[in-house]
Amino acid sequence: ICVNSSIVENGRKNFTGAHELGHFCMDGLEANKFFCPRNVIGATSSNNSPIELRANEFAAELLMPKSIYQGLVDSYEPGWDSIRTLSSMSETSDLATIIRYLDLTDESCALLVCEKGKIAWFRRSKTFNLYINMESRYVAEDTPAFYALQGDLPSDAFESVKADRWVMGKQLNKYSEILEWALPINPYGQVFTLLYDEEGLGDEEGYEDSHDDDYKKGDDTWPWEPPTFHKSKRKR
Repeated sequence: ICVNSSIVENGRKNFTGAHELGHFCMDGLEANKFFCPRNVIGATSSNNSPIELRANEFAAELLMPKSIYQGLVDSYEPGWDSIRTLSSMSETSDLATIIRYLDLTDESCALLVCEKGKIAWFRRSKTFNLYINMESRYVAEDTPAFYALQGDLPSDAFESVKADRWVMGKQLNKYSEILEWALPINPYGQVFTLLYDEEGLGDEEGYEDSHDDDYKKGDDTWPWEPPTFHKSKRKR
């Protein structure tokens, strides 16, 4: 197993090695070599091949086993400060850690990976029952992610933004808001932004009948969950 020497983050090196180990363990009888570019390792987009997605799942379970990680996730509130703490514990990247957090949490959150002014792909928790607006994919100008893509330093906390800048749904109105916390642009030209549905906008009764597969591009199944109640995670 070889890992690109240009990768500077130890967490990403660890996940890359674990990803390749997954290929060896699960796919070694089908092929004798694998070459995995940066955009497939850790990514959960439906454009990623099943083999690569499976290797990512292997790496996540190896480095952040559910038997240990579930209790940690349950004890940490949504936010990049929590993700940084967890990533330090498991020695994984912010991206790998937030994806694992979303897979295990009961909080209503979603990660959007933005680059070149557009949403590249997204990942949501099982209780995030809002549709990410993927019609144009363009990042709305009045959002923390937009300014971060321009090189501005975003706030180190959740900020309220108009919900329709990111999500769609018949239960939304022009006053509906959602919380967003963007990270500064990374060396790969990406901005990771975290959405948190603090108000439970996706919990409106009857919402399960309004979905359209076009809004799910880049994501997996779209389950309907019963309403949940959230405590505020906004920093004052």
